[in-house]
Amino acid sequence: MKTKVFSVLACLAGSFILLNSAFGNHRTGSFALPEVLISGDFNQDGNLDLAANVTGFDNVAIFIGDGSGGLTLKGHIASDTLTKGIDLADVDGDRRVDLVGATAWGYDVLVHLGDGSGGFGHRDQVYNGDGEPTRLILRDFNNDGKPDIAVNAPDEGLMLIYLNNGKGGFTVPAIELEGLPRCFSLDSADFNNDGKLDLVIGTIPSPDADGSAVVLLGDGAGGFTQVSTQTVSPLPSSVKTGDLNNDGKLDFIIAGAQPGNRTGNFFMAFLGDGTGHFTQSQTTNLGVGNLKGEISLGDFNEDGKLDLAFPVTGSQIQKQPSHTVLIYFGDGTGKLTAGPIIQVGNEPHSVITPDFNKDGHLDMAVTNRTDGTVSLLLGDGTGNFTLSVTKSVLSSELDP
Repeated sequence: MKTKVFSVLACLAGSFILLNSAFGNHRTGSFALPEVLISGDFNQDGNLDLAANVTGFDNVAIFIGDGSGGLTLKGHIASDTLTKGIDLADVDGDRRVDLVGATAWGYDVLVHLGDGSGGFGHRDQVYNGDGEPTRLILRDFNNDGKPDIAVNAPDEGLMLIYLNNGKGGFTVPAIELEGLPRCFSLDSADFNNDGKLDLVIGTIPSPDADGSAVVLLGDGAGGFTQVSTQTVSPLPSSVKTGDLNNDGKLDFIIAGAQPGNRTGNFFMAFLGDGTGHFTQSQTTNLGVGNLKGEISLGDFNEDGKLDLAFPVTGSQIQKQPSHTVLIYFGDGTGKLTAGPIIQVGNEPHSVITPDFNKDGHLDMAVTNRTDGTVSLLLGDGTGNFTLSVTKSVLSSELDP
């Protein structure tokens, strides 16, 4: 793999790219299509803000939070063709949140450095993203206190690991993890309690075959060894880690299915034994539908047990998008049961569940893909959520 790194002119570093109503002259489609969400304090005011990739217009929308459930669209970061996965961390050690994104048809990973006031650079660093990358995470894989990049390369069956070089960038070439066909979803946790981060990756050997959840143990230097593989339902879309049975050992939930599936939506829970091996504890089939984006785990009813938020993106029938996020309550043994059904906009894609209004209850933000909006709903600590605001990724005219 050939790896490229570019530096932009110093005058662009830290600048915020505000696009006009046409979003510049670089766009993949005719619709905005926001998909993946992340949250962090972009302007250092103590309130959580939001970023959402705007897939159709090849940029990332930046929303500033007011700490009480309100959002203001600040502007957009110009990206590359078909922007997909995004994550946040302080990559250059200046105590400001930076944003890193993967673009599927740009075949690259873009680093946008934050300026601490809610602005981000355009293309401060560019790295190769083989195989149409769609998801990435920022974690410290070599225990040096600095965030590294794990990004999928599904068309190549690879996961790429870019280690932070300690100078504000990442070491090239990337470490390649092979044998991961159509890898799409990923998450990281310390599964064997050795103080080194591990990976769980959802793979798709073929569209009509079962999927798999591949667990790789980290060596603390950026290397990984595959130790176990779990068979899962076809076309997994999202995987998240957490302690589902409160035994101090990390578990995971994997969910789907992606569009084009023949089996419908599902989620599966796997319990860890503390060595990197897992036992399936639950499979729940959710009926006809698909999941294009990301689930979320959190204790929504504040009983000390992890719960699940599952955005149902749509049905299998064309032009019948869903409008619901399903809540499932955990019982602390690795089992989950159906809770409230939350109504949101058209085709909910991804959901995240931090506490946006600082009342001690987890809230919910969701992208409504075909509406071109982001909704923020406030939690009451019982597992119910009430709409606070819905914002367009194109303008800020949709307050309820």
